[in-house]
Amino acid sequence: MKTRTITTTADLMQFCATFGDEQFITVDTEFIRERTYFPQLCLIQVGTSKEAVAIDPIAGPDMDLAPLYEAFANERLMKVFHACGQDIEIFVKATGHVPFPIYDTQIAAMVCGYGESISYENLVTDIVGATLDKASRFTDWARRPLSDRQMVYALDDVIHLRVIYEKLRAQIEADHRGAWIAEEMTDLSDITNYRVDASKSWRRLKVKSRSPMVLQTLRAAAMWREEMAAKKDVPRQRILKDDYVVQVARQMPKTTDEMLEVRGIQGQLGGSMMTSLLEAVQAALAAPHDSFPQPEEREKPMPAAQEACLDQLKLLLRQKAEDYHTVPRLVADKEELEAVVRGKLPLDKAHFGHGWRFEIFGQAAKDLLEGKLTAKVVPHRGGFGLVWQA
Repeated sequence: MKTRTITTTADLMQFCATFGDEQFITVDTEFIRERTYFPQLCLIQVGTSKEAVAIDPIAGPDMDLAPLYEAFANERLMKVFHACGQDIEIFVKATGHVPFPIYDTQIAAMVCGYGESISYENLVTDIVGATLDKASRFTDWARRPLSDRQMVYALDDVIHLRVIYEKLRAQIEADHRGAWIAEEMTDLSDITNYRVDASKSWRRLKVKSRSPMVLQTLRAAAMWREEMAAKKDVPRQRILKDDYVVQVARQMPKTTDEMLEVRGIQGQLGGSMMTSLLEAVQAALAAPHDSFPQPEEREKPMPAAQEACLDQLKLLLRQKAEDYHTVPRLVADKEELEAVVRGKLPLDKAHFGHGWRFEIFGQAAKDLLEGKLTAKVVPHRGGFGLVWQA
């Protein structure tokens, strides 16, 4: 297949004009984010039926990606990715929109029974019969010029992805699972998946306190850090380390002197930043107390009878997934199973309570919970096995 690099807007416009003859394009990106809050886009690879192209977004100040982004919005053109989360995050940041329609071959591979979160390298080996050179994966993609080895690695991704997409799609169609993948791709296209909610960033931090005031301070400090990191486009740890955010929450400083008592913070925050953080914390603590986060209820151990029921559901899930040659995690989330068994989540509100998941597992789970389905031990392959009987 022909390969080339595009470094001018005029060449990019000419390339995108060829998409009218294509049913789909394959897309991948190379980026770095060690020194920034947002991923720094370094290369976009696009494959068509005729060529594989590396688009260099940092080739020069006159390089405009608008023609490509316009093509991404073309609903008649399928955009195929593998494990597309971070790629889509980049494009949402640049355009405010999710490319549509999209197709993720990692999810398609799970539907086809290739296992959970199968790597691209393994798919290339299993489906294409080729081997990727992994050595260039963690190279500095922002450095120019890119080496020949880097370019081969980058373009191989979209070249092999065409074969992978066509074979997975054919298998899905043969298995009559088009509705499965359509539902998954609709969920994947939800833009809220790719927007950071700074007000929820505190949840990834652990503080040993059940005080709503401490949790409110933690939320305010973490939100301040997230917004400041985004504003300055630097890693959040460079603004304020996790340990310091937690210590601010525990000590709830009311003055600059009290803020300075947080060990280590003076070495990371200057005076104006410290004042800004203090103001954010004080504003949060002045809010109505009924708006403060409440500590999560400590989950009580499951009674033995519920544990047994949960075990039965997990076993049923494994067997149903095996029957349909797919991945259990794609069908039902174990946390949802537990919530259903505990009576905290109605089955019809769970993901497996509707759509294709209900057809292959949800209905059987419902029958099991209603006592209409039971497990029976029978002879199996010289030993014993479990079957389900209505």
